[in-house]
Amino acid sequence: MKQILQSKKFATTGLVLGIILIIVACLYYIQGDSTENSISWELTLLGKNNEQQMLSYNEIRDLPSQEAYGGFFSTVGVVSGPYKVRGVLLEDLCDFVGGYSSEDIISISAVDGYSMVYDYDQINGEIQTYEPESLHEVPHEELTVLLIYELDGKPLSETDGKPLRLAVVGDTGFLTEGHNWVKWVDTIEVLHLD
Repeated sequence: MKQILQSKKFATTGLVLGIILIIVACLYYIQGDSTENSISWELTLLGKNNEQQMLSYNEIRDLPSQEAYGGFFSTVGVVSGPYKVRGVLLEDLCDFVGGYSSEDIISISAVDGYSMVYDYDQINGEIQTYEPESLHEVPHEELTVLLIYELDGKPLSETDGKPLRLAVVGDTGFLTEGHNWVKWVDTIEVLHLD
């Protein structure tokens, strides 16, 4: 009889501990979601005439945004996407430091040291696009270059480039080459070509 009571006591204790763990996990999950919008990250914008502006992650999320579609493939042919993304036009970010013209290039840099340079035509949509299933080059509609912070309705994960990633997108789900999708962007610089 004593053993039965001890077994019931252990079972009750285990049940109570299990419920407490579930509650703690739920609170942690909810807190994680609520703090996702308060990521500590600064984007440095540099203009061709020595203009400089710093924007926090929250300030970027507060800017007018666009939703679009696109994906990319790696040099070995691994396809990612197409995704639905949300972000801020690269052109709008450049406007904070004097904008850009056809005589300029834009350098996008990431915290890991990777950088990519885009000329005026590329920023305005002259980038090759590919069909997702075959990876054959296809004509495209108007392209948009966005600094994204959402992928398929969720904040970027670390492997997706959290918190900010450059993306080449449009109204449909085509692909571009992966080097165009710069992860972990921390600096955008407008440079004048001499």
